[in-house]
Amino acid sequence: MADTSDVRRPGFVAHMATVFINALNDNFFRLVVIFIALREFVAEGEGTFYYSLVGFVFLLPFVLFSPWAGYIADRYSKKAVIVATRSAEAVVLLTAALMLIIDYFPGLLVTVFLMGLQSTFFSPVKFGILPEIVRYAQLSRANGHIQLWTFLAIILGTALAGFVMEFAGEALWIPAVVIVALSLTGLVTSFFVTPTRALKNPAPFRLNPFATVVQSIAEIRPQRVLFLVVLGIAWFWALGTLYQLNVPLFAELHLGLGELATGIILTTLALGIGTGSILAGYLSRGGIAMHHAPAGMIAAALISALLYFTTDSYPATLVLMALLGVASGFFIVPITAYLQGHSPAERRGRFIAASNFLSFSAMLVAPVLFWVLTGPAGATPAHVFVIGGLASALVGLTALRLYRRHRAEADA
Repeated sequence: MADTSDVRRPGFVAHMATVFINALNDNFFRLVVIFIALREFVAEGEGTFYYSLVGFVFLLPFVLFSPWAGYIADRYSKKAVIVATRSAEAVVLLTAALMLIIDYFPGLLVTVFLMGLQSTFFSPVKFGILPEIVRYAQLSRANGHIQLWTFLAIILGTALAGFVMEFAGEALWIPAVVIVALSLTGLVTSFFVTPTRALKNPAPFRLNPFATVVQSIAEIRPQRVLFLVVLGIAWFWALGTLYQLNVPLFAELHLGLGELATGIILTTLALGIGTGSILAGYLSRGGIAMHHAPAGMIAAALISALLYFTTDSYPATLVLMALLGVASGFFIVPITAYLQGHSPAERRGRFIAASNFLSFSAMLVAPVLFWVLTGPAGATPAHVFVIGGLASALVGLTALRLYRRHRAEADA
């Protein structure tokens, strides 16, 4: 294992910057394509199928290739994987820039898939590297910083996408320049991440990636708390995917807003998540505060339901979105830290990859569910928030049981 460092050292700061730029560019590019789909399909009365397809295509590689990504994370230096994925992103987004300039939507869908593919291999090392460069006592704090900067990136990427698309109009070369510039910047910062070594005795490579996932889940499942943590992480990201698709339609159909104002709503949600994440990290006081998880999710459930009553109020929507984000941050930080801190070092990459597989499988269902609810089922965006709130209440109660099990393990 490489020498550890704290969150103030240059190697960790470089990693944080790389994660920030990756998240910013991912969300900026994806939202640009979503806005294009809104313009070309939803606004023309063709329904939400192609609109939902953007999210589905991006998430598909995570389901198909996450197990191999876990093997790569365990087999090679995590810094080397970070640099390699940033290089791949630069190539993909140069192609995406061309597709934007010629306004070719099928080509954009292909590059969205390829962006998802490189992100699949970046995901396990993004968090898996933390125990190698940060002391155990600072894991929650490091996770809080990573979550904060990730969601600050989402904030900036989301707000920037709304502003750029409203400003650019039909001049799509403008967002094309942005994605290329960000990608090259992220490649540069990746070179300064703290060096790490490949761990000894990684799990053997399997051609069938799903066999690796099944084995990893089988290894996790007897550890009841760890298994429930993995399921909780999957729910968090599935709900986030559903809401990311729901907010633009909510803004357009209920509030009558344009792209810039819609971006502000999404930005407010992301700012809330980042704020909640950093608060949860600092309030953990050097440990893993599992009691934050049930409180955060139960609060998120109540706030989601309240959004049903804000269909005629933009300010009220912004306030509830901010509170929803804070509550969500308190849910995700402790369970993410628990997964990292309680996974065996030699299997950490595989366990995180298995968690990613379940998370992205759940996220992959979210666009399909969104299309079913807003299409054949005829639900409005306000109804979607209520449905999400009811489901979140069940997850919050399960998280309460999870906390009690964690306390029982700690006291044993």
